[in-house]
This record gives sequence, C-alpha cells and structure tokens, in this order.
Amino acid sequence: MALDYFVLVFVASMGVYQIVAIYAKLDGMCLFKQRPLQYFFGVLAIVGAFGWFFTTEERNIQHTVEGSQQLGLFLGAIVASWVVTGILASIIQAKVDSTANAPTEGKQYKLGIENLKTRTLLGAIFSSLQKERKDKV
Repeated sequence: MALDYFVLVFVASMGVYQIVAIYAKLDGMCLFKQRPLQYFFGVLAIVGAFGWFFTTEERNIQHTVEGSQQLGLFLGAIVASWVVTGILASIIQAKVDSTANAPTEGKQYKLGIENLKTRTLLGAIFSSLQKERKDKV
C-alpha cells in the first residue's frame, strides 16, 4: 500500500507540474515543446495515476500506512517528482537545443523559480554555481 501511494502521488504530481509549467510559463520544466501535448500528458498522468490506484486492488481494507507515514510518503513523492521532472526536462531540452542553458546578455542571473522560465533545472543550478564562483573571485 505504501509503495502504491508513493507511485500515485509521484505520477500525479508529475502531471500537475506539467500543467503548472504551461500556466506559469516555466519552459525549463516542460517535457514537451508543444503545449497541447504537454497539457494532454499532464491530464493523462493525473487521471491515469488515480485510475490505476483505485481500480487495481481493494482499497477499503485496513492497511498499515498511518497518517504520519502518509505525510512522509506524500512529501517524498512530490519532491522526488519535482527532481525527476527537472532532470528529465534538462536532458530532453539539452538534446533538442544545446544553447537553451546559456546565459543571456544583460540579466544573466535570475533568482529562484524565475530562473526556470529561461533555463532548465540543471542549467539553473550550473548558472548559480558559476555566479557564486565569480562572486568569490
């Protein structure tokens, strides 16, 4: 039951991240260049995860997952899903466009989630590390 719940939240949150990336224009977290395809993937992941979870086994029996364990599984799954989504998007976009992670002139370093509007997760991390190195010199 615990693994099933983790997979449910992991897959569903991947779908949510894809839909949110469209709305917030976070191109660095997008798995697809085409917005309709990305939206379809997001909805399919959410509906598919819940459909799989509630139709595969009898879910009305007593299980050993308690509230605090469920919270830990939930938080672990959404963080793992965010990291996996960021890494997958970085790999996919690196293969599609190798200049996507290069800093632009002028505002080279944005802070926080704004960085994901123009860079992938790995690109933002490397850019941040370069900025720290330049600041120390």
